[in-house]
Amino acid sequence: MPKNCLKPVSFFVVLALLSVFSCTKEKMSTIEDDLLPGIDIEPQIELLSVSASQVKAYEDPLVFKIKYLDGDGDLGTEDPDDYTIELVDQRDPGLLIFLYHLSPRAPLNASIAIQGELDIVLDHTILLNAANNAETTTFTLRIRDRAGHWSNTAESGVVTVVE
Repeated sequence: MPKNCLKPVSFFVVLALLSVFSCTKEKMSTIEDDLLPGIDIEPQIELLSVSASQVKAYEDPLVFKIKYLDGDGDLGTEDPDDYTIELVDQRDPGLLIFLYHLSPRAPLNASIAIQGELDIVLDHTILLNAANNAETTTFTLRIRDRAGHWSNTAESGVVTVVE
């Protein structure tokens, strides 16, 4: 092989090697690397909707749709007897407390930010005073995570219970 042919070939080989070894891989950030900035480890909820503003006592269900956000993903438990959702009828907040179980929303050993929506169903309501034809109320909701942190409290608009 002639000597002057090696110069262009060796130049391209050196150029190719330099381009391969000078590249660096960019590190991809994941949620698991760290908690997302601005997302608290205490759960946050927002009431998106209530299925009705008027219900018939002892018959009609109410469905509360909430949006949740939790910075470390520890919402819900495996124990079906652990009630972590609280729905309170404000006509008598000491008596009309409805508790619900929430299954885990993320793997138990994960520490990841999560968000989603839930439907919380109240099978029926009652009239507190049988002499009334109608009563009005609001409802409050909150969620507790596995660390014992309660979310903010979300409140519904006025709901009328009729006979």
